[in-house]
Amino acid sequence: MISAKRIIMSIQLAPQQSLNERRTIQQDDAEGLARLMHAAYRGTIDDEGETLNEAREEIHKTFAGEYGRLLSDCSFAIEADGSLISACLVSWYEPSSTPLVAFLMTNPDAKRQGHARMLLRQSMNALLEQGYSKLTLVVSEGNNPAIALYRNLGFTVDPQIG
Repeated sequence: MISAKRIIMSIQLAPQQSLNERRTIQQDDAEGLARLMHAAYRGTIDDEGETLNEAREEIHKTFAGEYGRLLSDCSFAIEADGSLISACLVSWYEPSSTPLVAFLMTNPDAKRQGHARMLLRQSMNALLEQGYSKLTLVVSEGNNPAIALYRNLGFTVDPQIG
């Protein structure tokens, strides 16, 4: 399967309205994150037929720093009925010297309820509090709901990168 073209977007951080505190991501969330990732990407433009075990490997790589050092104090999750339903994982991406949204995912049963928006805002506020000024993300061209969310929050295509 051919991967979709990627768009790099960024935003200069500013305080965001955030309704509720969400809990930070922890190492023992790995299995829940893998299950969430597998469910969230299945059937989307980003689905390349990955198995649950491959999702586990992606989460392991994330915690191991393969996508940059995980900024756990800036990465948040929402849990309902003992399962993660949405998560935003942010890492320090050395090549661009900026924090990167490594993964923003929501279970299909919980989509369109504002969870991703809230978590991303929470991450933006946490990054700002820690002295960061910019946030970058990568999104697949054609992932129109995600692109609309990012544009609505103020992200723009990064002219320096993409």
